[in-house]
Amino acid sequence: NASGFVQPDFFSARTIAVDFKLLSFLTQEFVISRVILKDPEFNIEIDQEGESNLAYFTGCASTQLWKWVGKKRKLLHPIGRYTLEKFAVHNGTIRLIRRLKEDEIVTFNVISFSLARMVYPPDPEEALPAAIYLNATVPSVSEGKILILGRFHPFMPEKSFDLTASLKGLALAQSNVLWPDFPLRFSEGTLQLKVKAICHENQLDFYHQVHIENVKFDSEADTGKAPLVFGLPAPVLVHFFNDLQPSNEPFGFDFRVVGDLDDHEFSFFPAVQKEIHKAIAGQVTSRIEAAAQQAQQAPAQA
Repeated sequence: NASGFVQPDFFSARTIAVDFKLLSFLTQEFVISRVILKDPEFNIEIDQEGESNLAYFTGCASTQLWKWVGKKRKLLHPIGRYTLEKFAVHNGTIRLIRRLKEDEIVTFNVISFSLARMVYPPDPEEALPAAIYLNATVPSVSEGKILILGRFHPFMPEKSFDLTASLKGLALAQSNVLWPDFPLRFSEGTLQLKVKAICHENQLDFYHQVHIENVKFDSEADTGKAPLVFGLPAPVLVHFFNDLQPSNEPFGFDFRVVGDLDDHEFSFFPAVQKEIHKAIAGQVTSRIEAAAQQAQQAPAQA
Protein backbone atom coordinates (compact mmCIF):
# COMPACT_ATOMS: atom_id res chain seq x y z
CA ASN A 1 0.00 0.00 0.00
CA ALA A 2 1.02 3.65 -0.29
CA SER A 3 2.81 5.31 2.62
CA GLY A 4 0.48 6.78 5.24
CA PHE A 5 -2.43 4.40 4.63
CA VAL A 6 -3.56 1.73 7.08
CA GLN A 7 -4.45 -1.34 5.02
CA PRO A 8 -1.47 -3.65 4.38
CA ASP A 9 -2.31 -4.07 0.68
CA PHE A 10 -3.99 -1.91 -1.93
CA PHE A 11 -4.41 -4.89 -4.27
CA SER A 12 -4.12 -8.64 -3.95
CA ALA A 13 -5.44 -11.61 -5.91
CA ARG A 14 -5.40 -15.37 -5.60
CA THR A 15 -4.66 -15.80 -9.32
CA ILE A 16 -3.64 -13.51 -12.17
CA ALA A 17 -3.57 -15.09 -15.63
CA VAL A 18 -2.42 -13.38 -18.83
CA ASP A 19 -2.46 -15.08 -22.24
CA PHE A 20 -0.70 -13.61 -25.29
CA LYS A 21 -0.90 -14.61 -28.92
CA LEU A 22 2.79 -14.54 -29.78
CA LEU A 23 2.20 -15.33 -33.46
CA SER A 24 0.27 -12.08 -33.77
CA PHE A 25 3.64 -10.24 -33.85
CA LEU A 26 4.21 -11.74 -37.30
CA THR A 27 1.27 -9.69 -38.60
CA GLN A 28 2.35 -6.49 -36.78
CA GLU A 29 -0.32 -7.01 -34.14
CA PHE A 30 -0.12 -7.34 -30.38
CA VAL A 31 -3.00 -9.50 -29.15
CA ILE A 32 -3.76 -10.29 -25.52
CA SER A 33 -6.33 -13.07 -25.63
CA ARG A 34 -7.29 -12.76 -21.98
CA VAL A 35 -6.45 -11.25 -18.61
CA ILE A 36 -8.17 -12.99 -15.69
CA LEU A 37 -8.17 -11.91 -12.03
CA LYS A 38 -9.52 -14.50 -9.58
CA ASP A 39 -10.54 -13.44 -6.07
CA PRO A 40 -8.97 -9.97 -6.31
CA GLU A 41 -9.30 -7.51 -3.43
CA PHE A 42 -8.95 -3.74 -3.69
CA ASN A 43 -8.71 -1.57 -0.57
CA ILE A 44 -9.40 2.04 -1.56
CA GLU A 45 -8.69 4.39 1.34
CA ILE A 46 -9.48 8.09 1.71
CA ASP A 47 -7.74 9.82 4.59
CA GLN A 48 -8.99 12.77 6.65
CA GLU A 49 -7.38 15.23 4.21
CA GLY A 50 -9.27 13.69 1.29
CA GLU A 51 -6.18 12.01 -0.20
CA SER A 52 -6.67 8.56 -1.74
CA ASN A 53 -4.30 5.66 -2.25
CA LEU A 54 -6.12 4.98 -5.54
CA ALA A 55 -5.00 8.36 -6.90
CA TYR A 56 -1.43 7.57 -5.85
CA PHE A 57 -1.31 4.21 -7.63
CA THR A 58 -3.06 5.40 -10.80
CA GLY A 59 -0.61 8.30 -10.98
CA CYS A 60 2.37 5.98 -10.57
CA ALA A 61 1.00 3.55 -13.17
CA SER A 62 0.40 6.32 -15.69
CA THR A 63 3.89 7.76 -15.22
CA GLN A 64 5.54 4.34 -15.52
CA LEU A 65 3.52 3.47 -18.63
CA TRP A 66 4.65 6.57 -20.49
CA LYS A 67 8.28 5.95 -19.47
CA TRP A 68 8.03 2.38 -20.75
CA VAL A 69 6.45 3.41 -24.02
CA GLY A 70 9.17 6.02 -24.53
CA LYS A 71 11.98 3.54 -23.93
CA LYS A 72 10.47 0.81 -26.10
CA ARG A 73 9.41 3.02 -29.00
CA LYS A 74 11.72 1.24 -31.47
CA LEU A 75 10.33 -2.11 -30.43
CA LEU A 76 6.72 -1.01 -30.61
CA HIS A 77 7.01 0.87 -33.88
CA PRO A 78 6.33 -2.15 -36.17
CA ILE A 79 3.13 -2.97 -34.27
CA GLY A 80 0.17 -1.32 -35.93
CA ARG A 81 -2.74 -2.84 -33.99
CA TYR A 82 -3.34 -3.70 -30.33
CA THR A 83 -6.17 -5.97 -29.20
CA LEU A 84 -7.42 -7.06 -25.80
CA GLU A 85 -9.91 -9.82 -26.44
CA LYS A 86 -11.06 -10.29 -22.86
CA PHE A 87 -10.44 -8.86 -19.40
CA ALA A 88 -12.39 -10.51 -16.59
CA VAL A 89 -12.70 -10.42 -12.80
CA HIS A 90 -14.10 -13.41 -10.91
CA ASN A 91 -15.37 -13.07 -7.32
CA GLY A 92 -13.77 -9.69 -6.75
CA THR A 93 -14.05 -7.42 -3.69
CA ILE A 94 -13.70 -3.64 -3.40
CA ARG A 95 -13.58 -1.95 -0.01
CA LEU A 96 -14.03 1.80 0.07
CA ILE A 97 -12.73 3.08 3.41
CA ARG A 98 -13.04 6.68 4.55
CA ARG A 99 -10.87 7.50 7.57
CA LEU A 100 -12.81 9.83 9.85
CA LYS A 101 -13.26 9.87 13.64
CA GLU A 102 -14.91 6.51 13.06
CA ASP A 103 -13.95 4.63 9.91
CA GLU A 104 -16.72 4.36 7.33
CA ILE A 105 -16.54 1.30 5.08
CA VAL A 106 -18.68 0.16 2.17
CA THR A 107 -17.92 -3.16 0.50
CA PHE A 108 -18.73 -4.36 -3.00
CA ASN A 109 -18.21 -8.08 -3.32
CA VAL A 110 -18.96 -11.15 -5.41
CA ILE A 111 -17.96 -8.89 -8.28
CA SER A 112 -18.15 -10.35 -11.77
CA PHE A 113 -16.76 -8.05 -14.43
CA SER A 114 -15.84 -8.53 -18.05
CA LEU A 115 -14.59 -6.28 -20.80
CA ALA A 116 -14.37 -7.72 -24.30
CA ARG A 117 -12.76 -6.65 -27.57
CA MET A 118 -10.74 -3.50 -26.98
CA VAL A 119 -8.96 -2.60 -30.24
CA TYR A 120 -6.55 0.25 -30.97
CA PRO A 121 -6.47 2.01 -33.34
CA PRO A 122 -10.25 1.81 -33.63
CA ASP A 123 -12.16 0.89 -36.76
CA PRO A 124 -14.70 3.70 -37.36
CA GLU A 125 -16.82 1.36 -39.48
CA GLU A 126 -17.32 -1.11 -36.64
CA ALA A 127 -20.40 -0.26 -34.55
CA LEU A 128 -19.95 -0.54 -30.76
CA PRO A 129 -17.32 -3.33 -30.83
CA ALA A 130 -16.52 -3.46 -27.11
CA ALA A 131 -18.80 -5.09 -24.54
CA ILE A 132 -18.95 -4.47 -20.80
CA TYR A 133 -20.64 -6.41 -17.99
CA LEU A 134 -20.61 -5.82 -14.23
CA ASN A 135 -22.55 -7.63 -11.51
CA ALA A 136 -21.89 -7.01 -7.81
CA THR A 137 -23.52 -7.05 -4.38
CA VAL A 138 -23.33 -4.56 -1.52
CA PRO A 139 -23.80 -6.49 1.75
CA SER A 140 -25.73 -4.66 4.45
CA VAL A 141 -28.98 -4.97 6.40
CA SER A 142 -30.56 -5.37 2.97
CA GLU A 143 -28.26 -6.69 0.25
CA GLY A 144 -27.86 -4.27 -2.63
CA LYS A 145 -27.45 -5.44 -6.22
CA ILE A 146 -25.58 -3.62 -9.00
CA LEU A 147 -25.83 -4.52 -12.69
CA ILE A 148 -24.25 -2.72 -15.66
CA LEU A 149 -24.17 -4.03 -19.21
CA GLY A 150 -23.87 -2.68 -22.71
CA ARG A 151 -21.59 -1.89 -25.59
CA PHE A 152 -19.40 1.06 -26.54
CA HIS A 153 -16.82 2.30 -29.03
CA PRO A 154 -13.55 3.04 -27.20
CA PHE A 155 -10.80 5.34 -28.44
CA MET A 156 -13.03 7.21 -30.90
CA PRO A 157 -13.01 11.02 -30.63
CA GLU A 158 -16.81 11.01 -30.90
CA LYS A 159 -18.46 9.03 -28.10
CA SER A 160 -20.83 6.19 -28.93
CA PHE A 161 -22.33 3.73 -26.42
CA ASP A 162 -25.49 1.91 -25.38
CA LEU A 163 -25.52 1.15 -21.64
CA THR A 164 -28.09 -0.11 -19.15
CA ALA A 165 -27.57 0.00 -15.39
CA SER A 166 -29.61 -0.81 -12.32
CA LEU A 167 -29.14 -0.65 -8.58
CA LYS A 168 -31.52 -2.40 -6.20
CA GLY A 169 -31.78 -2.24 -2.43
CA LEU A 170 -28.76 -0.06 -1.61
CA ALA A 171 -28.93 0.77 2.11
CA LEU A 172 -28.35 4.52 2.32
CA ALA A 173 -27.22 4.57 5.96
CA GLN A 174 -24.36 2.17 5.20
CA SER A 175 -23.42 4.09 2.03
CA ASN A 176 -22.73 7.60 3.35
CA VAL A 177 -19.07 7.06 2.43
CA LEU A 178 -20.05 7.09 -1.26
CA TRP A 179 -21.07 10.76 -1.14
CA PRO A 180 -18.75 12.44 1.39
CA ASP A 181 -19.55 15.97 0.16
CA PHE A 182 -23.29 15.60 0.74
CA PRO A 183 -24.12 17.91 3.69
CA LEU A 184 -26.60 15.51 5.35
CA ARG A 185 -26.18 11.96 6.59
CA PHE A 186 -28.68 9.20 5.93
CA SER A 187 -29.81 7.15 8.92
CA GLU A 188 -32.33 4.92 7.08
CA GLY A 189 -33.63 4.20 3.62
CA THR A 190 -32.98 2.16 0.49
CA LEU A 191 -32.26 3.31 -3.04
CA GLN A 192 -33.40 1.76 -6.32
CA LEU A 193 -32.45 3.23 -9.67
CA LYS A 194 -32.45 2.41 -13.36
CA VAL A 195 -30.38 4.12 -16.02
CA LYS A 196 -30.51 3.90 -19.80
CA ALA A 197 -27.77 5.84 -21.59
CA ILE A 198 -27.47 6.00 -25.37
CA CYS A 199 -24.95 8.10 -27.25
CA HIS A 200 -24.30 8.15 -30.99
CA GLU A 201 -21.45 10.30 -32.24
CA ASN A 202 -21.65 12.61 -29.19
CA GLN A 203 -25.47 12.91 -29.27
CA LEU A 204 -26.45 11.87 -25.74
CA ASP A 205 -29.82 10.62 -24.49
CA PHE A 206 -29.76 9.76 -20.77
CA TYR A 207 -32.83 8.47 -18.90
CA HIS A 208 -32.76 8.02 -15.11
CA GLN A 209 -35.45 6.51 -12.86
CA VAL A 210 -35.05 6.91 -9.07
CA HIS A 211 -37.04 5.21 -6.32
CA ILE A 212 -36.22 5.63 -2.60
CA GLU A 213 -38.03 4.10 0.37
CA ASN A 214 -38.23 5.01 4.05
CA VAL A 215 -35.61 7.76 3.83
CA LYS A 216 -34.53 9.31 7.13
CA PHE A 217 -31.71 11.72 7.90
CA ASP A 218 -29.57 12.00 11.01
CA SER A 219 -31.66 14.31 13.20
CA GLU A 220 -28.70 15.13 15.48
CA ALA A 221 -26.69 16.75 12.68
CA ASP A 222 -26.33 20.53 12.70
CA THR A 223 -28.55 21.32 9.71
CA GLY A 224 -28.73 25.03 10.45
CA LYS A 225 -25.27 25.63 8.98
CA ALA A 226 -25.74 23.31 6.00
CA PRO A 227 -26.07 24.84 2.52
CA LEU A 228 -29.11 24.33 0.34
CA VAL A 229 -29.74 20.65 -0.32
CA PHE A 230 -31.48 19.90 -3.63
CA GLY A 231 -32.36 23.58 -3.76
CA LEU A 232 -34.04 23.54 -0.33
CA PRO A 233 -32.90 24.56 3.17
CA ALA A 234 -31.52 21.50 4.92
CA PRO A 235 -33.96 21.71 7.91
CA VAL A 236 -36.91 21.70 5.49
CA LEU A 237 -35.66 18.55 3.77
CA VAL A 238 -34.96 16.79 7.08
CA HIS A 239 -38.39 17.74 8.44
CA PHE A 240 -40.12 16.45 5.32
CA PHE A 241 -38.49 13.02 5.20
CA ASN A 242 -38.24 12.47 8.97
CA ASP A 243 -41.68 13.78 9.97
CA LEU A 244 -44.04 14.20 7.02
CA GLN A 245 -43.23 11.52 4.46
CA PRO A 246 -45.03 8.24 5.36
CA SER A 247 -42.61 5.35 5.79
CA ASN A 248 -44.72 3.05 3.62
CA GLU A 249 -45.01 5.58 0.78
CA PRO A 250 -42.08 5.51 -1.69
CA PHE A 251 -40.57 8.69 -3.06
CA GLY A 252 -39.70 8.50 -6.73
CA PHE A 253 -39.03 10.53 -9.83
CA ASP A 254 -37.54 10.20 -13.28
CA PHE A 255 -35.80 12.59 -15.64
CA ARG A 256 -34.14 12.75 -19.01
CA VAL A 257 -31.03 14.62 -20.14
CA VAL A 258 -30.47 15.12 -23.87
CA GLY A 259 -27.51 17.02 -25.22
CA ASP A 260 -24.70 17.38 -27.70
CA LEU A 261 -21.29 16.60 -26.20
CA ASP A 262 -19.73 18.89 -28.81
CA ASP A 263 -21.72 21.82 -27.45
CA HIS A 264 -19.44 23.77 -25.08
CA GLU A 265 -22.50 25.13 -23.27
CA PHE A 266 -23.69 21.60 -22.43
CA SER A 267 -22.18 19.95 -19.37
CA PHE A 268 -23.50 16.51 -18.45
CA PHE A 269 -23.08 16.37 -14.67
CA PRO A 270 -24.43 19.87 -13.95
CA ALA A 271 -27.39 19.02 -16.21
CA VAL A 272 -28.10 15.84 -14.22
CA GLN A 273 -27.70 17.71 -10.93
CA LYS A 274 -30.14 20.38 -12.11
CA GLU A 275 -32.79 17.78 -13.01
CA ILE A 276 -32.40 15.99 -9.66
CA HIS A 277 -32.70 19.26 -7.74
CA LYS A 278 -35.77 20.26 -9.73
CA ALA A 279 -37.51 16.90 -9.25
CA ILE A 280 -36.87 16.62 -5.50
CA ALA A 281 -37.52 20.28 -4.68
CA GLY A 282 -40.75 20.24 -6.69
CA GLN A 283 -42.16 17.16 -4.96
CA VAL A 284 -41.10 18.16 -1.46
CA THR A 285 -42.47 21.70 -1.82
CA SER A 286 -45.81 20.57 -3.25
CA ARG A 287 -46.30 17.91 -0.56
CA ILE A 288 -45.43 20.33 2.26
CA GLU A 289 -47.91 22.86 0.86
CA ALA A 290 -50.59 20.16 0.56
CA ALA A 291 -49.98 19.08 4.18
CA ALA A 292 -50.25 22.71 5.33
CA GLN A 293 -53.56 23.15 3.51
CA GLN A 294 -54.95 19.99 5.08
CA ALA A 295 -53.90 21.23 8.52
CA GLN A 296 -55.70 24.53 7.94
CA GLN A 297 -58.88 22.84 6.70
CA ALA A 298 -59.04 20.38 9.60
CA PRO A 299 -60.17 22.93 12.29
CA ALA A 300 -62.80 24.35 9.93
CA GLN A 301 -64.28 20.93 9.29
CA ALA A 302 -64.27 20.17 13.00
